[in-house]
Amino acid sequence: MSDPNDRAFGRMDGRVALVTGASSGIGEAIVRSFLDAGARVHAVARRGMMVEDSVGLEAIEAGRVVVHALDVGDKEAMLSLGAELERSDPIDTLVCAAGVNVTARRMAELTPESWEQLVDTNLHGVFFSIRATLGQIRERAGDVVVISSVTATWPDHAGGGYGATKSGVLGLARGLSIDEHMNGVRVTSILPGIVNTPILDKRPIPPSDELRAWCLQPEDVATATLVAVTMPARANVAEMTLVATRLQALGKTQLANPELPDALRASAS
Repeated sequence: MSDPNDRAFGRMDGRVALVTGASSGIGEAIVRSFLDAGARVHAVARRGMMVEDSVGLEAIEAGRVVVHALDVGDKEAMLSLGAELERSDPIDTLVCAAGVNVTARRMAELTPESWEQLVDTNLHGVFFSIRATLGQIRERAGDVVVISSVTATWPDHAGGGYGATKSGVLGLARGLSIDEHMNGVRVTSILPGIVNTPILDKRPIPPSDELRAWCLQPEDVATATLVAVTMPARANVAEMTLVATRLQALGKTQLANPELPDALRASAS
């Protein structure tokens, strides 16, 4: 078991993490970042084969990565996984990075089915993940990181359904911290702006490749996550907002596809 008072900044040697949404985007980048930092990672994704393609067979055969092909919105599957880990390989770090959005996202377009899809993954999935592993994390004075969104704090183009779920997980994380900080559990919510991940393809008008190059990249969020979980045990990064420097600012994220500044357009041409 890793001693929370004897952890080196930027290193996760001896630590065991569970990362959801591990097959692509932010979750995939966090898995690779944790591996590079020395952790063993349990990677949860509906498309388990994509995790294997990302991390490589060597890491899996060495036991550095254990792939769990399941849906975070499946309550029984997540609780079963938590019980299995408690018995065989308890974790000290949980990262909830699984998330979805839908293309028809305006309130008049949302259907009961698309609403349930958003809630099942973005909100229920976070709760089930925490509920399944909290005892292990508490015992090890570990970390919980929730990937929320800037849309949790003010409405934007992402849609009311997505915003409601991301606001929900922000509230859940704050409540978890109130309940568990005295036990040494650190809870971090990361609120990214526009990130170049496959979720952008779900937008009614996906951004151009030129624009995506200036967005946050998944590796940026992974770096922020690694910082949060390797801070000295006395310090908790409770919430962190990340935005794309040349495209957004705090409180200025409402445009779905921000215009590139003239200087950036000129340099790209």
